[in-house]
Amino acid sequence: MSDNDEQYIAHYNLKQQAIETILGSSADVIGHAIIPFRVIAGMTLGAVDMHYFPNHVEGTGFTTMELIQTDGTGPVPNTNGTYELIAFTKQPFNDINQDPPTAFNMMERRVCENFTQIAGAAQEKAFNPYEICQISGSDGKPRYILFDVYREFEIEGHKHHLLLCMELFEEELTTVANFGHQGFLEMLKMIKIYPYSDMDRNWVGMRK
Repeated sequence: MSDNDEQYIAHYNLKQQAIETILGSSADVIGHAIIPFRVIAGMTLGAVDMHYFPNHVEGTGFTTMELIQTDGTGPVPNTNGTYELIAFTKQPFNDINQDPPTAFNMMERRVCENFTQIAGAAQEKAFNPYEICQISGSDGKPRYILFDVYREFEIEGHKHHLLLCMELFEEELTTVANFGHQGFLEMLKMIKIYPYSDMDRNWVGMRK
């Protein structure tokens, strides 16, 4: 094992400890990508690994663990600095290789797609709290992700945060425009939709 490998493992363990302080113990399994996540010449190759946290809120939390590097750098810093991504489903954690796939499995794949696209773009673009970005699903349809700082943590004197990626309905964009990004986020907290990305809910807004 090289010094670089040892440094990576030590940093990874410190990162996991810091995140588990926030989210509780992670699941014993990790969703390793068949092709590892890399960004080469602006192109994203592979998918991010998925980490699962079933002991924080109802359902399951998902995070990345590959964005923040051993020197404390990472994606293009936003207004709060560098980050790993986080998202939530109300679905309880189960075996990631279930056949046929459960509602959790389908949500896990959807979040992995979202994370991978955002992580790739984040190498060249800052994603700030309360902003919305548009990405494309595997079905070619647009998806809309609202960002928020979920929690902050520190590794070896470097401050970082978990950047929440919360999926919205296209129909909700008008409501966001009317109430403002932060105002809409507060609305989602009030009606107990925050911090989940599940799309088996009614969209929030004024209906004619």
